[in-house]
Amino acid sequence: MVVLSIGIVTKEGKILVCRQFVDISRSKIEGMYTSFLKLLSSSSSQQHTYVETAEVRYIYQPIESLYLCLITNKTSNILQDIDTLRMSHRVLQEYCREGFQEVYVIKNS
Repeated sequence: MVVLSIGIVTKEGKILVCRQFVDISRSKIEGMYTSFLKLLSSSSSQQHTYVETAEVRYIYQPIESLYLCLITNKTSNILQDIDTLRMSHRVLQEYCREGFQEVYVIKNS
């Protein structure tokens, strides 16, 4: 499993919290999250909670007006990645008991 980044972004594209697990520039990560939102808006199928590009896979979970997004390489095991995303969601629930709004995520980050 190669997780490149995990982050919480608003549906408007603002990155609230983001953690990289590989050496990657800030501009490249911001570009990846921007691409993620563009892929979601152009995606015709809303039945899956992942989208892919030629280089990376975005696994996400919508949470009210936010997205919890895990960025991995395409060779990563998707079942392990989904499990990582679920575990991260549980941690987020523990820290943001007031709700999943932008102000509470920033306050508790």
